[in-house]
Amino acid sequence: MDVEVKLTGTLAARTGTHRARVGVPEDATVADVVNALAAEFGPQVRAGVLEGSRLRTDTVVVRESPDGEPLSATSTVHAGDTVRFRLA
Repeated sequence: MDVEVKLTGTLAARTGTHRARVGVPEDATVADVVNALAAEFGPQVRAGVLEGSRLRTDTVVVRESPDGEPLSATSTVHAGDTVRFRLA
């Protein structure tokens, strides 16, 4: 399934893009999205977002929706989701 990703600030600088679409398995998590981004844009993406299996304390991820649902590294993403990564 495809998930759209929006990146801001330093994260956009590290990837060289403000937007990406990545393919992940149906039961994918935010961590899987990060790994897909790292596969496409380089390992610095993973290092800039995750500490081990958790989000870095300075990283905020939200699902774009009316309530801007906050996500963790273990949150499941769904087909067609747009997730936004930003530094806190």
